[in-house]
Parts: sequence; structure tokens; C-alpha cells
Amino acid sequence: MKFTFATFCFFTMLLLQACGPGQKEQDIRRQAAKKQKVVLENQPAAPTASNIGKRTAEEMVAAGFKRYGIEKGMLIFRMDGALIGTENVYFDHWGWREGKYIQTAADIGPYDKKENKVQFLDGERRYEYDPASGKAYFFESKQVQKSADRYQTKDMTVVGDEMIKQMGGIIAGTSEIQGLTCEVWDIDPYKTELSMWKGITMGERSHPNNIPVARTCVSIDTTSEIPLEKMVLPAHIELVKAN
Repeated sequence: MKFTFATFCFFTMLLLQACGPGQKEQDIRRQAAKKQKVVLENQPAAPTASNIGKRTAEEMVAAGFKRYGIEKGMLIFRMDGALIGTENVYFDHWGWREGKYIQTAADIGPYDKKENKVQFLDGERRYEYDPASGKAYFFESKQVQKSADRYQTKDMTVVGDEMIKQMGGIIAGTSEIQGLTCEVWDIDPYKTELSMWKGITMGERSHPNNIPVARTCVSIDTTSEIPLEKMVLPAHIELVKAN
């Protein structure tokens, strides 16, 4: 009996040594496979020839793109110089869903014109809406993906800085607008000065053809809930695809 019991214990130990680590290794592999499956399922779909230029704001965020350095905001701009008026901007989804309301009056010699227009952005699709006619012209752009591929980043604030540099812009210092410290870019070839914060042009001064134009942020709110109706197209409008 003692021999039988000892033999039983010996073979049991051999069995545990032979199967135990192997079973544990299989369990670890199964768990790793499950985790990998979850990661793959949660990854955004890779851009394809069919969806580039047509992605919505939600799809752009899911793909890791950021247009601005802040998630949401409401801003009011004042326009001075040859162009007088206001520009109200509402956005969320890191800038990929946006409504921009522009009311201006131009008075340059014989040129006297007033404008009331709205621009909407939903991911890679931009709309130019004319409230008077009820029409919205839209176009789809593949430029965002091309820029991301070229500069190897999905942060469009970085892309924006690189584009300013290509225009001959250099950082000339800082300025403060609405309590925020902005980078001042001097673009001498275009007689333009930009004050940038988080990828947003908070201030602009330019003199094309010696005609002064200025645009300055006079109000900014980055904490309040953004009204959805300010960022989406009104119902029952005529959509026209721009060439």
C-alpha cells in the first residue's frame, strides 16, 4: 500500500510538472489573444480611397485627428479696417464640427458690399451656406489626409505651423488676447501678422495692396456646452456640390 501510494504521488507530480506549465502557457496565450482582439476591434478603420475626403467629425476624432488644440469653444471676432463686421464661431469634436457666422460690410472706394453668410464644417466636408437663397454649396477635401501623410502627424496645429513657415512666416514674439498667450507669426511676403493659440487664429493684421484688414477675438468660452443647432446645417435647405 505504501508503495502504491508513493508511486501514485510520484506520477501525479510528474503529471503536474508536465501539464501544469503548458496549461498555464495556453491560458496566457488565450488571454493575450482576447486582448489583441479587443484592441483590433476598437481601432478606427484605416483610411481608404473610398472614405478619404468624406469622413465625418466623429470619424475624424476616432481616427485620431485634431484640428484645434482644444475640444470645444465659442468665440466672437471683431473685424476692422476695410472690412467691418463680426464673426461668431462655434465648434466641438476638436474643431471638426464647426459653425461660423460672418456678417461684414466692405467700404473700399466704389466697392460697397454687405455679406451675411455661414460656413459649416463636418469632418472633411465644408459647406458655404447662404441664408438668403437657402442654398448650401459643399465640397469634400482629401487635403487633411495628404497633409497628415506628408508631415507624419494627425495634429493639424503642427501642420498649420509648417504651412505658415512655407509661406515665409517666422515667430516674432508673443501677444496676449483675452488673457491667452499667443504666438505671433510675421509673414512678411504677404504683409500679414497672425496671433495663434492652440491652432486658432486669435488675431490677424494684414495689408494686402495697402488695404488694412484686421480680425481680433473679443470673446472666448471653452467650458460651456456648445449649442448643437449652431454647428449643423438648418433643415430643409438645398445642397449643391461645388465643382
